[in-house]
Amino acid sequence: IPEGARIVVTLDCDGLDPGIMPGVAGRTPGGLTYTQVIDLIAGLGKRARIAGFDLVELYPPADIDGLSALTAARLLVNVIGTIVRQI
Repeated sequence: IPEGARIVVTLDCDGLDPGIMPGVAGRTPGGLTYTQVIDLIAGLGKRARIAGFDLVELYPPADIDGLSALTAARLLVNVIGTIVRQI
């Protein structure tokens, strides 16, 4: 990614470990952890300007005790924080 490039980030919830994101249609054992995703977002934010973000493939009927919804919300707040720090 070129330094200072404007990027759009799409986070597919299917790629996250079911331990933190069970509410998806296609669970991926051994998927990304919460910390790995946070580190990726932080790294992108240091290198490029996040112009857009979407979180896809969240499937609430498969969620367990709202864990996926909570994880998605926390990730979104983290992305918003990264974008605000870029301004």
